[in-house]
Amino acid sequence: MRLYSLRKNIAVVLVIFAPFGAYANPISLNGSSLIAFTIVAFWAFVLESGIVALLLTFRGMAPGKIFGAYFLTNSLIYFLIFQPLLNREWLPIPLLELVIVALDGLAIKLLACFDPLQGDAFAGVSWSRSFLISMFGNAGSYFVGCIASHKPWIIR
Repeated sequence: MRLYSLRKNIAVVLVIFAPFGAYANPISLNGSSLIAFTIVAFWAFVLESGIVALLLTFRGMAPGKIFGAYFLTNSLIYFLIFQPLLNREWLPIPLLELVIVALDGLAIKLLACFDPLQGDAFAGVSWSRSFLISMFGNAGSYFVGCIASHKPWIIR
């Protein structure tokens, strides 16, 4: 029984620290870092969705359902809006981040309107609260990117 517990703990530790072994910068992506980028993006989405789900749980949302819905929504925003706009030179990165935070806030507000995602004690989500939750979630996602790229700055 102890050996099984030790193996389980080692597996959990390896899964938790997998993003630290990745080296990917979503700003400058090349073919050799595609696997690392996939790992980093997945864990960034998981962390951001977890933060958003946790904060929305305090407003009476169903945590598991909102996690899944926001994970999907955030992935779509990232791959359909952020990545294409990132390749444009006319849009500075801080402004692009503000646009993404605003879109994520809009997504949170819209997801809060769906009855299946609401719990029994749902208290509503205001616009300001949705944008604040979006900022916290994006800050967590940015933190994962900083850890994985081993440098918190971006040089173009």
